[in-house]
Amino acid sequence: MALDIWIPMVVWFAIGAMIAIYLYRYMNREGKVEIAWVVVGFLLSVIGLMAFIGIRSMKEKERDKAVDPKSYDPPTYKLKGPEDDLPKVERPNEEPKTEQKPKKDIKQIEGIPRCPECGAAISHVDKKCPDCGAKLKD
Repeated sequence: MALDIWIPMVVWFAIGAMIAIYLYRYMNREGKVEIAWVVVGFLLSVIGLMAFIGIRSMKEKERDKAVDPKSYDPPTYKLKGPEDDLPKVERPNEEPKTEQKPKKDIKQIEGIPRCPECGAAISHVDKKCPDCGAKLKD
């Protein structure tokens, strides 16, 4: 009668030992051995292996979830212009350019009042020119 209990226990722990060795090698290939899973695999045998596979698959599903774009700052980019790629060369005969204000191209439309100083369009209620600030009315 005592032998009837020992045979299933020996088979159970033999299968558990094989599963523990498999789990150890599997985790060693991934680079992180968790001894707790090896012990669970040895003691619980096939049930421990199923638990390991189930929990591992849940972790992989969590890892595969999309990242919420609001949870991180977007990257900043600095774009190069065409002059950034070219080497800087000084030209000896060039004079430095002075900035000139562009002349305003004023379209003359009859009936629209204009500023006597700059020629910008003004309203009949304006007391100062909105463009140059010249006084318009007394």
